[in-house]
Amino acid sequence: MAIRSEGKSFRPSPATRPALLMSGVHRPSPAILRIVPLQASRGLRVSGEIDRTTRKPWEEALNGLVVAGRDTHLELSDLTFIDVRGTCLLAEAAHSLPTGKKVVLHHPPYCLRSVLALIGSLPSPIEVET
Repeated sequence: MAIRSEGKSFRPSPATRPALLMSGVHRPSPAILRIVPLQASRGLRVSGEIDRTTRKPWEEALNGLVVAGRDTHLELSDLTFIDVRGTCLLAEAAHSLPTGKKVVLHHPPYCLRSVLALIGSLPSPIEVET
C-alpha cells in the first residue's frame, strides 16, 4: 500500500494500471428499473433493480397500487435486486391496502423473499408465488 501526501492526486504508473483494471474495482453503473402494467391482470411487471437510485419510481408505483385499493399482482421474474428499503416500501404499501386485499408476488427474487421473511408479520397481505 502506498501512502501519499495530501494535495497530490493518485495516478498509477503505467506498470500498475493493468493490475488496477484487473482488480475488479470499478465504478458502479446506474441501476435500471422498468415498471409496466400487466396485460392479463391487475398489476405490474417489474424488472431491473430497486435501490436508492430507483427508489422514487418504485415508491410512486406502490402508491398507485394503494390508491387503487384492490388485489394487485407483481410479476418479478426479471427483478434482479431489491434493497431492504425497497422491500420495506412494498410491505408498507401492502399493509396500507383495505382489509382483505393483498399483493401477490409472482417469481420474486430470493433477496426479496428473505427480507420479507425477516420483516414480515402475520397475517400478511403479501402472498408469494414462486
